[in-house]
Amino acid sequence: MSAPQSTRGSQTRPRSPQGRAPAKTSSGNRPRTAPKKRRRRNGAGRRAFYLLIVLLGVAGVMYMALRLFAGPGGEKTVTASAPMPSRLPVTAQPAATPLPTPTPPNVDVNSWELRLIRYEKPLGADFVPESLTEIENGQQVDSRIAQPLKDLFGAARAAGYDVYFCSGYRDYNTQHIIYFDNHVDVYMAQGMSEEEANAKARLAVNYPGSSEHQSGLCADILESPNQDMEPYIGGSGLMLWLEEHCAKYGFVIRYPADKTEITGVEYEPWHLRYVGETAAKYMMEHGLCLEEFLAMYGVTFS
Repeated sequence: MSAPQSTRGSQTRPRSPQGRAPAKTSSGNRPRTAPKKRRRRNGAGRRAFYLLIVLLGVAGVMYMALRLFAGPGGEKTVTASAPMPSRLPVTAQPAATPLPTPTPPNVDVNSWELRLIRYEKPLGADFVPESLTEIENGQQVDSRIAQPLKDLFGAARAAGYDVYFCSGYRDYNTQHIIYFDNHVDVYMAQGMSEEEANAKARLAVNYPGSSEHQSGLCADILESPNQDMEPYIGGSGLMLWLEEHCAKYGFVIRYPADKTEITGVEYEPWHLRYVGETAAKYMMEHGLCLEEFLAMYGVTFS
């Protein structure tokens, strides 16, 4: 009879899924191979999770950028750019600094020497200066300008010029003869109408009653009797000297070359008018005729 088998040896061990019972270690515990495999799977999952977070963050940033770039309706708006100019814009030049306006001298525009005499402001047929003084050649002037005129003549002669005083004071009747008999009638004989003849005459001779010669405040100066005046218009030596020095003695060139539209009289470099030294120096220095000078003080002639 055989010996009975041990019951411990006949017990069935639980098997692993592979069909084998897991082996025990010397301590009686199961091997730790399975837990090691789980740690590897957990590490890969964390990395995937972190990558997902980063991707979501990038997507969020891109979404916000698109929202900022998009229009109110969520659609992208494109602003039309301004057309390119065909030429470069012209840079505006700075405005020129205006020159300071000269301060007019302190003179009395109602004084006798600054009286404006012209067609619109005549003296009248009865006007005669209070006092007349003969200078030379039988020519007279208002006594108040006699000495300045003598001094002017003396200075011109000292500078080497011949001086001939051809015309000073003229009364109304003399001016009437010069204007009508010597000019208007002559022009009408040439075929002009009376209106045309008067218009032409007034450019060369003042109308009776509106001549400065009747005031006694002016002088026509030549170099010899019966001298042709045309060369003087071109600028003779004496005329240039008078233009440069007359203001020192209180005189001005009454009818300058570029002021005919204002004075109503053609250029007469030989016609000197006394206005006083202060006004004369200012007028000649600034190139003003008497009308322009008086206009600075509000005096008009219309």
